[in-house]
Amino acid sequence: MRVGTYNVQSFRAGADAVAEVVGPEQPDILLVQECGPRRALRRFAQTLGMDVESSHRPFGRVRNAVLFRSPWRPGSVQTATFTPMGRAMLRGFIAVHLRRAGVALVAVSVHLGLVPREREAHARDLTDFLSGLDDPVVIGVDLNEEAEAPAARWIGERLFDVCRRPEERALLTFPGRIPTARIDYLFVSAEILRHRAWVPVGQAATASDHRPVLADVEVAEP
Repeated sequence: MRVGTYNVQSFRAGADAVAEVVGPEQPDILLVQECGPRRALRRFAQTLGMDVESSHRPFGRVRNAVLFRSPWRPGSVQTATFTPMGRAMLRGFIAVHLRRAGVALVAVSVHLGLVPREREAHARDLTDFLSGLDDPVVIGVDLNEEAEAPAARWIGERLFDVCRRPEERALLTFPGRIPTARIDYLFVSAEILRHRAWVPVGQAATASDHRPVLADVEVAEP
């Protein structure tokens, strides 16, 4: 299956512009951060031919969404907010339990903040939640930090970073026009095998201030 993660900057460039970036990649599951107003998100999902669940109700501006296409079907949907520090914006995650033909997984979209101490605390909250799940997990996250920073290391020590292999160049995602940093990640649990990962180019330079990350993965046989 093909999974992706993308901070779409609240569709400021338009839902159609963002769809032009990821549509040709045909993701089966797309984990979106800063998913913007409901109308734009619905238009985006319809353009891609995907269903969508989002965290609009409990969140302010920092909203997340999980998009998926048939034959995946949703089960329960969980949202949670992290404890904010100071005057930081309210942040959290959405976890959608998906199933197809006897295969189950949990797709999680999350966006951490700008304060390093807050990010580290929220990364621990996130992995505490994940530790209670029985099904395989795929997580798309805008960490707002690079791989050697504390929150990224904490998550990376507990899950597999599908976009990082020693023999490969880093998949830079930010800023969108000329990326110089990798702050967007796809993590998976041990039951999910990684085949390849990449960052699309072309229209991705102007559709958002981030670039998406995509990967071809496989749920291993139990």
